[in-house]
Amino acid sequence: MFTPFNALPSQHMSGYPLMSGFPRFSADFLETALGVSSADNPSHLKETHHWLSNLNGHFLKQMVALSQFQGQLFRPFGVPENLFNAWMQPLIKLSEQAVEQGQNPDLVAQDNQGIEASYARRLKDLVTRLTQPPPSVALAAYGTTKIDAATLETAQPASELQLNPATCRWACEQFAGQLWLLNQLQGFQRLEWQYHSTGQTRLAAMKNLLRSLLQVISQEVFSASERQPYRKAKPDGQWRESDQQYLQDCATRLLTLAQQDAFDVRRYALNSPHATLGASPWQTVPGSELYSVRLRHYPRPEGIAANGKTLYLASPMINRCEIFDLAPGKSVIEGMLQQGYDLYLVDYGNPGPDQSELGLEFYGKQVHDTYLDLILQRHPEQDINVMAYCMGGTLFIPYLARRIEEARLTGKDVRIRQVVLMTTPVLFDDDNSGHKPMRDVIRQQYDANIMQTFFSHSNVPPQTLELGMHEIQPGVSQTVAEGFYGRAHYPGAVQDAAPFLHWLHNGTRFPARAHQEWIQRIFLDNEIWEGHYCLPSPCPELDGQPVNMDVLNHADLALFDYRGQRDPIAPVGSCKTSERWGRKADNQQMNRGGLNRTIEKNIGHIFVVSQTLLAEFLEAVNDFLQDEPPAYQNTPE
Repeated sequence: MFTPFNALPSQHMSGYPLMSGFPRFSADFLETALGVSSADNPSHLKETHHWLSNLNGHFLKQMVALSQFQGQLFRPFGVPENLFNAWMQPLIKLSEQAVEQGQNPDLVAQDNQGIEASYARRLKDLVTRLTQPPPSVALAAYGTTKIDAATLETAQPASELQLNPATCRWACEQFAGQLWLLNQLQGFQRLEWQYHSTGQTRLAAMKNLLRSLLQVISQEVFSASERQPYRKAKPDGQWRESDQQYLQDCATRLLTLAQQDAFDVRRYALNSPHATLGASPWQTVPGSELYSVRLRHYPRPEGIAANGKTLYLASPMINRCEIFDLAPGKSVIEGMLQQGYDLYLVDYGNPGPDQSELGLEFYGKQVHDTYLDLILQRHPEQDINVMAYCMGGTLFIPYLARRIEEARLTGKDVRIRQVVLMTTPVLFDDDNSGHKPMRDVIRQQYDANIMQTFFSHSNVPPQTLELGMHEIQPGVSQTVAEGFYGRAHYPGAVQDAAPFLHWLHNGTRFPARAHQEWIQRIFLDNEIWEGHYCLPSPCPELDGQPVNMDVLNHADLALFDYRGQRDPIAPVGSCKTSERWGRKADNQQMNRGGLNRTIEKNIGHIFVVSQTLLAEFLEAVNDFLQDEPPAYQNTPE
């Protein structure tokens, strides 16, 4: 336990002003006084361990299994099952309420978020205090170092905040200031010891901010080079900037975060005025309302001529559809509208309890049937190009194969010539796809019984989905926060990151039945790749039968696969659509028009947040879409 006063010589524990010879607080001393906790990741873990949540989850699984076993055991004797599972009902009710309100149903995780929020407030208050003049001798003599609300209300405007050198010296050199600063550090330490996770956590990222502040206050860097947050070295091992420039960058970073109230990344993402999504206006297409699902139409900007083509965007179900339209300059939609498309986007909304029983036959068949028919009614002479992101493409590819099967029986033209896939997995196995880590997580941690018990009516919350994604992205909680903080000293960087952070922290619910089918049929059983994936159909010959994926090879269909080498969510080994189906001959070098294209780059899953990477993608897509394949032919296999 941290005992700051024990670190001070007893003969200097009283008296003000500073007694002669009393040591000045150095950066190293302040770091030592702050102490070590789980927020420092002393075990050097490469991932995040939510130890208390995991422990609670283990006990819950055992208790649910035992209650259900008891119910089945005594059922023949007429003992009602609710006698054994009645204890679960209040927990189920609390979970459903949390999901409805957009909160994490894990109370331990909620507590962690509260600790992070308190830590962020203390950081902001400490930085703000250091922009004010030091207390007067009269106030300090009475030990009055607390800054009340009235003092803060008269503080400098946020846009004019500057750290006060005199206050920093007071905190490091004057006895009253030292006591005040040590007390502040104790407050941070108390919060760290209350935290329920270890390893690479968001609190660890916040503590690095605090450690950078200690260097700024003392106006010196830590003696250990590896303990200097955000500092980068050249290839030869020398620092890129001087100590003074590094300290100035740290100060700028802290002041910017204080001005934007952005120490708490989650709070900033949800509440900042800069955290708005969308670059382009849109309207809901009349007649497209299917539960929470809508079809959006994005009108072309004034002055942009129509190119005679339609673009249909199939978004993933587990995130907001604005991944296609984050912000001006970071919008796929904005870029494609400039090319003159009549543009439509599937918006799954935030499914409510009335959608909990809807499965993949609804989201992967009925939705696309309805929306493509609506589009063809509005643009009867135009072909439809398709662009799909991640699982949006995973579900659309078998849908397209079924649509081609139906067209062969009905004589209708499919009207889809080209499909652009963005980090879209279709192969799910342990050997080649790269999905073994996630499949192992599902096999070891996913409990269909628990999910059915607690989320069958409220749907799976985004926090639960996020937890699974984090299992295959070790330390991503800290990495995202560190990246945000690390760039905060660049002008406009904090505001620029706000839309993406809002998208990241504002996920949508996954309908319970559809989620269970996605996990079992797609991830574990690999039904699409193996040819066992079934879909409904108005054609009796096809209804409920496995989709013949190979019809994609006989439809003069060009497929564009854009995949990333740094993508753990859709590894390159799983993005194989263009290599197996479509006009795939000689497609790897992209040296002949009208063929499939496979582009593999050193990118991650959400590459559209980078203006540079997005521009490269849009250039490649437009080049692909200009190479039109021949008109669709109903050629035999």
